Amino acid sequence: MTQSLNPSVPIHSIPLTGEQWAAPSEAYASLIAEHFTPQTRWLDAGTGHRLLEDDMDALENWLVRQAAMTVGMDLHVSRHLNIRTLVAGSIYELPFADGSFDLLTCNVVMEHLGEPQKALIEVARVLAPGGAFVINTPNLWNYGVLANAVLSKVLPEKLRLGLVRASDAREPEDIFPVRYRANTLRRLKVLFALCGLKVHRAAVLPQQRPYFRRTAGIERILMMLTPGVRLLVCAHKEA
Repeated sequence: MTQSLNPSVPIHSIPLTGEQWAAPSEAYASLIAEHFTPQTRWLDAGTGHRLLEDDMDALENWLVRQAAMTVGMDLHVSRHLNIRTLVAGSIYELPFADGSFDLLTCNVVMEHLGEPQKALIEVARVLAPGGAFVINTPNLWNYGVLANAVLSKVLPEKLRLGLVRASDAREPEDIFPVRYRANTLRRLKVLFALCGLKVHRAAVLPQQRPYFRRTAGIERILMMLTPGVRLLVCAHKEA
């Protein structure tokens, strides 16, 4: 994915580490940064309590400072690392007027949606004409993501969540049921088009490391054979 930042945001000003472990989040943050202007009104939907992964505080703080207005929204939100304006609400019924935002982002949200088209209709409604929608979501065709999708249908949820926690450092309250109903590039492009959103850029981000130490050898082979682990997509609302 070629980086082409808004001229008002110099590339050298973004606090990127360049570390391999941070590459997916930094690619997502760089794509967000392309859409900042001094007037940008930004909504981060499904915000949780932070924008990116742990240990990326400087980058998160930098992002929030670039927008004229930043709002974080989730079903239940009482605290956030750096967003001060927090609103409780559902992505299926966004509590904002038409055209309220110039930029809307969703980080690891799409995979949890049972009705992604309904959510995207709301996204398009609250975006101003020409506004941008940026998502970072798992790629269903990655071997680990596909395995999680299968396990979510055949295993009790408590057992599946235990396996997820063994593969990353998330807290139990940060792990939610998955649906994967909009987690291939083809499916996303179809849904976006139906909702008046035109894909501006799409990329499949490579997996940085195996999920488990004990199976690292086999996983490295699978990492070469299956697509990357994350989908990074930006779509614009028709002007």
